[in-house]
Amino acid sequence: MNINLSHITRRYQLNQHQMVFNTLLGQGQKKSGVGQMDMFIRSSGTINDAGLYSPAMEKDKYISNTLLLLINNNVSNVKQHGDIYECAGVRFTADQIPKIDTSTLPEIKAHNNIIDFGKNQYFKYVSSDGKEHALFTNDKGVGFVHSESMRGAEYDPVGNRYARFWRYMMSDDPVYYGLTFSDDEVRDIMSDVGIEEGFFTVKMGDREMTHYYSGSKTEGVIHSKERYDSKYKHLTSTGRELMNYEPGDVFTLNGKEYVLSENHTLDIPYGEDLWALEDPANYKFGEKIE
Repeated sequence: MNINLSHITRRYQLNQHQMVFNTLLGQGQKKSGVGQMDMFIRSSGTINDAGLYSPAMEKDKYISNTLLLLINNNVSNVKQHGDIYECAGVRFTADQIPKIDTSTLPEIKAHNNIIDFGKNQYFKYVSSDGKEHALFTNDKGVGFVHSESMRGAEYDPVGNRYARFWRYMMSDDPVYYGLTFSDDEVRDIMSDVGIEEGFFTVKMGDREMTHYYSGSKTEGVIHSKERYDSKYKHLTSTGRELMNYEPGDVFTLNGKEYVLSENHTLDIPYGEDLWALEDPANYKFGEKIE
C-alpha cells in the first residue's frame, strides 16, 4: 500500500503533543486528574521526566504504524537522547519499536517489464538461500528498514546489496552498476523479478527510469535508454558507427541478416538488441580481414 506522508508529517508537528501522541499510539484521549504529570515510562518500568510530552503509557505499548512510517521514510526525522529516540514530538525507546514481520511482506515482481517498488512501502527480497530480507521504499529509493536497525537488528548485507542494485537502476545512466555487480549477478536479479531482455522500467515513488536489458556477452547487460537511442540513431540514420564497412556487407542480429546500405545504415527495427549485432564474416573488431 502506498501512503502519502506529507499531511501526516504536518499533523505530527503541531504543538498539541499530547493529542499527537494519543493518535500515534492508537489510544483514545484519557481524562486525567488536575495536576497529573505527563511522563514517559520505559519498558524497564523506570520513569524519565526530562521534558517529555507523552502521557503515561503501558510499558509494553509499541509506537504506531504511522510513526513507524515516518521513521522509515526519513531517518533524519529521528533524534536520539541517550537510549531515548524522538520523532515528531514523540519519545520512545528501542523496545517500543515493533519488529517488522517479514513473512507478511509482499515480494515485488515485474509485470510487462515494469517493476514498481511503490512509495512508503515495505516489501521483502527472498535470496537464493530462501532467506527473507525486509526492505522499504522511502522518498529517496529502496533501502533497509531504519526502524529495524534502531531496534538493534543485525546489519543485512544481502538485502542491502539487493537494494543497492535497484538504486543504480534509478540513475540516468546506470553504467556504474558494473563496479559492484557482475553480468551474471544482474541476469540472476532480472530473472528473479521477471524482467526479460529489452526495454524495462523501474518505478520508485514518484520517479521512474527506463533502460535496456541486453543479452550481449561482451558489451554489458544494462544500458540507459539515452545510450540505446544514440546507438540506434547512428546505426539506422547517420551511419556513423558503420563508416569502416562497405555497402553490401551483411550483418547478423538474432539470426536475421541486415545488408549495409549505400548510406552506411542498417534497417533494424527499434527495440532490437543493438549490442548483439554481429559483424560480417570478413571483419573483426570493425576492421576488414583478408
